[in-house]
Amino acid sequence: MKNIIAKPHLFFFGLTVAFIILGFINRKTTIDINIYATYYVTTIDFWFYLSAIFFALMGLNYFSLFWAEKPPKKSLTIAHISLQIFSLLLLLTKQNWSWIAKKQYPEQLQALYNNSQLIMAISIGIFIFSVFIHLVNFFTNLFLKKI
Repeated sequence: MKNIIAKPHLFFFGLTVAFIILGFINRKTTIDINIYATYYVTTIDFWFYLSAIFFALMGLNYFSLFWAEKPPKKSLTIAHISLQIFSLLLLLTKQNWSWIAKKQYPEQLQALYNNSQLIMAISIGIFIFSVFIHLVNFFTNLFLKKI
């Protein structure tokens, strides 16, 4: 963890490569998101590639701080990386959270009462919050004078 905090750009560049590989592996897997009566169906590799671009941009931000010799705040970096990992774990295990508020429904209705959409929304919310932490960490260190 000490190396990740000292050089977070390497962590995010590693995530970029991992998400590109996951995109190639899960090329034919689809994901559907329903919002009220509308269903959005897309392949999951698009989201892996979009995430890879996003992680590459975060890696470039941290690398620019490293290059300018302005190290990021350790507490904000730890919060950012921890929240990123937590949101990623929630997203990857969204199908395993069906025990929350589980009632005894007939087997035909079990698919209607899974909590994967709620877990995905919580994961996206945590991810967006961690992005704000990253931006605060980046801009405060970029514009502060080196002491």
